[in-house]
Amino acid sequence: MEDQPMTYAIGDLHGEVTLLRRLLALLPIHDEDTLVFLGDCLDRGEDSVATILALRELKRTHAACIFLRGNHEDAWLACWNGAHFTHVPDIEGALQVWEDCDGSLPFAVGDWLEETCIEYEDKHAYYIHAGLLPGKPISQTSAFYKMWGVKGFLESEYDWGKPVVFGHWNLPEPLVQANKICIDTGAFRRGKLTAIRLPDCQIFQVQRDS
Repeated sequence: MEDQPMTYAIGDLHGEVTLLRRLLALLPIHDEDTLVFLGDCLDRGEDSVATILALRELKRTHAACIFLRGNHEDAWLACWNGAHFTHVPDIEGALQVWEDCDGSLPFAVGDWLEETCIEYEDKHAYYIHAGLLPGKPISQTSAFYKMWGVKGFLESEYDWGKPVVFGHWNLPEPLVQANKICIDTGAFRRGKLTAIRLPDCQIFQVQRDS
């Protein structure tokens, strides 16, 4: 199994750049492996701008990086005109980021946001930020629900054909089920950042210093 390309999915960062660096140092990544960041990389945590800049640098050194669009990225993109952010989005944690930058976030942040995608698929799984409509094929779930979540998804036992790997829900521990896998373990709140490697479903975690 170690000879085949792996996929590492990484849970919600929410600005926790130190945890990001620790996790990347821990993961046994090979050049052919893919890294999928499940969205909500900014707001709330240690340093959102530094987190985005670190992800941009990672993309330069490891081309196979996928950045999914969470509800926080979606909210910031609604304030981006292609050159600068016109105002601060009405979402938790954004005002602090705005004030830390004196209302002038670096262009690199908006440029990175434009690269984010709603979903990703490989032979192992589907990857989204927040959720899918229970009982319906993936194609019938709107982009909004994929980014912002949908009622009943966490409880659903529906088989979408492959496991659905996602974040968003801020659980105490990873949720690993046959049909879905959640690895948002509250990096900004609990200080625990989680990744999962597919296809073997090995969990990797780093913890903030107490």
